[in-house]
Amino acid sequence: MALLPVDSDEETKYHHHRKKTSPYRKRTLLFLFLRFLLPTAATVTTDVWFESAILLSSFGYELVLAITNVSGAFLDGFFSDWEILLIPCGAKTEVLHIIADDIRTYYLSTYTSWAGMVGVAASLAHARSSVLIGILYIILSILMAFVAHGLGSDFAQYISSTITDPLSTMSKSHIHRAQKLLQRGILSLSGYIILTYIYLGEENIEESDDKGKEFWIIATPRNQLWISSIFAILGAYIGHILVGIISDKLRHPGVPMETLICNWFFGLLSLTLNIMKLRDISWGDSLLLRGFAINFCGAASMFAKHTSDNRRLYTAKKGKGAQRAAITNMTANIIFATIVFWVAFEIEEWEQPHDTRRGVVVKILKVLERRRAKQNLSATDMPA
Repeated sequence: MALLPVDSDEETKYHHHRKKTSPYRKRTLLFLFLRFLLPTAATVTTDVWFESAILLSSFGYELVLAITNVSGAFLDGFFSDWEILLIPCGAKTEVLHIIADDIRTYYLSTYTSWAGMVGVAASLAHARSSVLIGILYIILSILMAFVAHGLGSDFAQYISSTITDPLSTMSKSHIHRAQKLLQRGILSLSGYIILTYIYLGEENIEESDDKGKEFWIIATPRNQLWISSIFAILGAYIGHILVGIISDKLRHPGVPMETLICNWFFGLLSLTLNIMKLRDISWGDSLLLRGFAINFCGAASMFAKHTSDNRRLYTAKKGKGAQRAAITNMTANIIFATIVFWVAFEIEEWEQPHDTRRGVVVKILKVLERRRAKQNLSATDMPA
C-alpha cells in the first residue's frame, strides 16, 4: 500500500484514530458483504457500461482500457491517502477512511487490469503491424498512471487541507452518521448492480460462425455478467492473498517483487483463452473460459497496486535515491510486461492464416522448414 511520509505528531493522531474505527470493521459482517459487492460493481461498470460505450462510440477498446487504468490509478492515489495518511473529519471523510482499504484491494484491482493492458497492447501491435506501438502503449499507460496517482493524492490532501483541526470536530455522532452513510452507499451499490442485471436482455450473445463445442452455460448477457462477477471476486481475493504470501517470503527486496510476480504470472494465465482458441475457435464462446482469462486474471493482476508501489518508492525518500528506486521498479515492470506481451503477440500471429503469419517464432519455424527442405533435397540428389 502507498505510504506517504508524515511527521510524528500526525502519525500519532492517525494511529489514535485508527484504534477507534478498526473494531467496528472487525465486528460487522457489512465489510464481508462489501468485499463481494465491490468487485461485482467494478465488473458491472467495465463489462457492461464501458463495453456499451465502446459500441456506441468511435473509441477503440485500447483507448477505453487506458482511460480505465489511468482513472483507477487516480482513485488509488486518492484513497491511499485516506487509508494511510489523512485524518477524517466528519461523517463523509470518515466513510472515505473506513472503505479506503477495501476500495483499493477489491474494487480497483478489478476495475483496472495489468493483464488486460498487455493483451490489448499485443492486439494493437498486431492490428498496426508494429511491435513498437504495442510496447509504447504499455510504457505510456504506466507513465500516465504514475502521474494520475500523484494527482489523486494531491486531490485528497487538498480536501484535507480545508479542515483546520480534524480531531476537534470528530465525535461519536460523526462515526454513527458515517456508518449510516456507508449502509446507504452499499444499498445504492446493490441497486446499481440489480438494475444493470435487469437491464441486460436474455437473448443469446452472438457466437462465432465456426460451430465446434457446445457449452453447459448458454451465452446470454445475464449469464456472462454473473459468471464474470464470480471470477472477478475470486481473482481479487486470491491475488490479494498471493501478494501477502510472497511479500512475507521475500526479505526487503529492492523493488516490490510480489506485485511484479503476480502481474507476470496472471498475465501469462490470461493467455489461456487465446491458446485454447488456437485448438478450436469455438472456445472463444465459453463464458467460463472468458471469465477466467479476462475477469479472474484481470482482477488478480494489479495495475493500480503497481502504480501505488511506484509512488511509494518515489515519495519514501528524498533525492536521487527515491527517483532511482521508482525508475527501477517501472523498468522491471516494463520488462515483465514485455515478456508477456511477446508471448501474447506470438499467439495473435498463430491465430492468423498460415500465409499471413509473422512473429519471431513463425520466422524461426520457417527457417527450420527451409533447412529441412534443403536437407531432404540434397539427400534425394545423392547417388545411390
